[in-house]
Amino acid sequence: MTSEDPEHGSHPHTDYANEVWDVAVIGAGMGGATVGFELATAGHRVIFLEKGLADFSSADNTLQLDSEDPSRRLRNGSWPSRISGNIGGARSQFFAPLGCGAGGTTLLYAAALERFDPGDFKPSSEPDRPTDGWPISFEQFQPYYRKAEKMFKVRGTWDPLCPDEGSQLLAPPRMAGCDEHFMESFKACGLHPYRLHVAYGYEPGCMECGGRICPRGCKSDAKTICLDPALKTGNAHLIDRCEVERLAADASSVKEILCRREGERFSIRARIVVLAAGAYFTPVLLLKSGNEHWPRGLANTSDMVGRNLMFHVSDFIAVWPRGRHSTQGPRKTLAFRDFYVHRGIKLGSVQSTGLTAGYGNIAYFLKTAFDQSRWRWLKPVRPLLRIPAYIASIVFGKATIFATILEDKPYPENRVVPDPDEPGGMRFEYAVHAELRERIHMLRNLVRKALARHRLMIISPESNLNYGHPSGTCRFGSDPASSVLDANNKAHDMDNLYVVDASFMPTSGGASPSLTIAANALRVAEHIGDRLRREKYHSVANQTVFSAART
Repeated sequence: MTSEDPEHGSHPHTDYANEVWDVAVIGAGMGGATVGFELATAGHRVIFLEKGLADFSSADNTLQLDSEDPSRRLRNGSWPSRISGNIGGARSQFFAPLGCGAGGTTLLYAAALERFDPGDFKPSSEPDRPTDGWPISFEQFQPYYRKAEKMFKVRGTWDPLCPDEGSQLLAPPRMAGCDEHFMESFKACGLHPYRLHVAYGYEPGCMECGGRICPRGCKSDAKTICLDPALKTGNAHLIDRCEVERLAADASSVKEILCRREGERFSIRARIVVLAAGAYFTPVLLLKSGNEHWPRGLANTSDMVGRNLMFHVSDFIAVWPRGRHSTQGPRKTLAFRDFYVHRGIKLGSVQSTGLTAGYGNIAYFLKTAFDQSRWRWLKPVRPLLRIPAYIASIVFGKATIFATILEDKPYPENRVVPDPDEPGGMRFEYAVHAELRERIHMLRNLVRKALARHRLMIISPESNLNYGHPSGTCRFGSDPASSVLDANNKAHDMDNLYVVDASFMPTSGGASPSLTIAANALRVAEHIGDRLRREKYHSVANQTVFSAART
């Protein structure tokens, strides 16, 4: 049931504001849609509050991600405004690869759903950057990984270095001839490649829709898999185009969610409030919601809200095949994790992007790098980037683009803060530390050496931060002094506030965060469902005792 439900007229939020919901979910991306689906199918009443649109029938799938028109970006499921940041002392403002709307960033993601390594859940032993690790073990988390893989219909084969005999991935279709060549060649190089874990249905004509909304429903995004089925239960409702301005709270719990929709203000009340607005905007909302009980921001006794911001570093590497091979068929197919940890140092994974080094892809890479550089104010230069892009496309020819996913580490000074003067109402502060630069060069050298039998070229800047993978800004942990959330993702100091987006992660791992977000949302939904059932049971029991006493 959407925000235009005829049963409630064209402004249903007027009626919804008069109810007390079991759960209010702020944000309908991977974390929010998954937790809401689980709770709605269990019979709990759920209200989704989503900044973007609910309907993408008018999406223009040819739209470039760097369009400046906010309304067109929203129609295409893209975040409408630029993200602002201070990176190593240089101010930058750019369009991050973020989604906005029912389904969140999964509308646009390339559907790689990979697990973190079991070692990611353990405390770090590196002397320069020790971390507390996760408050739960990999063994506790593993059943939810399996459940998420089944729910999102993940296809692939297991990494020979870290198999899971208890999981049943769907069989992937045959790769394009070029990728079959790379698979065998990488094995000959002494690597352990496997079929990348992806959530594509591979319907006839599948285009592996990375960077755009899938027109066939072939890609398992959070809208298709979770949100739409949740709404069909009748237990869940969605208010789209809803800007959540702040959370009204007392010393122990959230009392109201203050919202604005098309100029009209209203409030939503719920027994449980789940934040899933993303690692940029969840902490900003908490910090904006400070009051006399919370002078440093809601749930921020530890002063950790917004801190420990992490990205991944993603180098784009053009690799030429040996000989001529067909590129017809699935292309986002390969990965290897041989350098996930190297001599005790955490690096990350390498995977195919599904892209070739053609003019359009290179032009997009160059424009993105330009927008994030100190030269971005030279706007007349930007259109001229088509010239080196054209030259590079000729030089690279049929090279396939692979990407690294290098783990970032948490530093308290890397943070997100509210800033009403910036387009998104926020900015981030990020210092590139020497250890990160060293690990970037280490992984680059390892890949170059391992693939020496191929011609390759790294086509990324010095530190190519992946601004579509923010995490860590409301980390969970066992110690309230160094974390925001407990092991169940509930705010340490609040009774009814949970967070299920990538904010919760204490470490970033060497893989895309999407599957881990979904698995964790399933885990938290189980906890919230148990809690709601207990509370309803005690409420009914108390009413029965009270009625019996009156009789």
